[in-house]
Amino acid sequence: MKRRALFLLMIFAGIVMVFGNGQQSTKSAPEGIVWAGWSVQDDAPWMIDNWNQQHPDKKITWVGWPWNDVSTQMLIRSQGNERIDLGQTDISTIATLTGSDILVNWNDVLGSAYLNDNFEAAALSMGNFGGKQLGLPWVVASIGMVFNPEILAKAGFNEPPVTVPEFERCLEAIAKLPGDIIPYGVCTKESVAAYDFIPWLWTFGGRIYDQNKNVILNNPQGVQTFAWYKSLVDRNLIRLNINRDDSRQLFAQGRMAFYDDAVMANGIAIANGVPKERIPQVIRPMVRPVLKAGDTPRSMLWGHMLVIFNKSPVKNDVVELTKYILNKDVALRYYKEAGMLPVLKSVLDSPEIQNDVWAKNWSKITATGELGEFDLNPQVNQLNTIIEEELQACLVGTKTPQQAANDAASRISNVR
Repeated sequence: MKRRALFLLMIFAGIVMVFGNGQQSTKSAPEGIVWAGWSVQDDAPWMIDNWNQQHPDKKITWVGWPWNDVSTQMLIRSQGNERIDLGQTDISTIATLTGSDILVNWNDVLGSAYLNDNFEAAALSMGNFGGKQLGLPWVVASIGMVFNPEILAKAGFNEPPVTVPEFERCLEAIAKLPGDIIPYGVCTKESVAAYDFIPWLWTFGGRIYDQNKNVILNNPQGVQTFAWYKSLVDRNLIRLNINRDDSRQLFAQGRMAFYDDAVMANGIAIANGVPKERIPQVIRPMVRPVLKAGDTPRSMLWGHMLVIFNKSPVKNDVVELTKYILNKDVALRYYKEAGMLPVLKSVLDSPEIQNDVWAKNWSKITATGELGEFDLNPQVNQLNTIIEEELQACLVGTKTPQQAANDAASRISNVR
């Protein structure tokens, strides 16, 4: 009997430990607002701290993942029982979240009048899917190119090159400088390689899809783009196995002359050790060289979007937080400290932005930008990986430019 009584007591204790009582369950549930993304905790922890101090009853709990994992992790979390309210997404990856009916239409919580009064139509279009505003613009610019004026001057160039032939001559001159300087840090590994490749594809007159969504990547212009990349490798003007972080660090060390990045490239340079007062001397934005004089410079639009999840029990609080994130004081500090260009019309028109040389020059890059051809496709990650893998095969010589273009086109055509 004693053994049986002890056994029953152990079972009862186990049930209590596993299930708890109602009070314990309530305490374990997330409180306040759960905000998920990849950069805010590192780039702007003050944004969260200030909100939490001002709203002790609506505190933010930050959940962070690496950039390339964010959309997948948010999708898994939102489809399960884990709480998530607000998400930071990328223009190029938001489509991963839009096909599962897990996002709120911002028109329903902010109102179309507020959106139209405060955002440019082009910015809103980046988060509009099937007439629903599923992504709210937070930071919008294009991926552009930056250069080191001091390195260019040593190579005999006082201004950045304007055409592709001039660009190649500049790269060749830089390659002859002492110090093993990498002329151009274009990304050649990981899926981010696609974001550098596609604007160059456009520059050479190519496209991935035609107007009828047929894949045309392996047409003469597409093959020319693959061949051009291979020629740069063969002449040691670009390097294999370079990703964005590699380029950022090498550029900040003065070991790279050009690379592609987002508008906050100056802030990243400072974070990587460049003294703030040296920024104008060692990093400046430039429009991408064109194939021939008079062509339109090409760039891929880039930016962060905010999304709100259907399962969130605190949507009104999330709306209040969103307006705080976008307000002038927060937006200008975010730009000043992290280089993130504001998106509200009123902030963009402010003297603080209009009189800023970096912001004005980056606006020239963005002026002719367009969404990436994969950006509205929920299979964007898979498609970008195809570009990266076939480009790698071309660069290492296991496939000719024509074979790489053909195989990339075939694989893309099979993605549904």
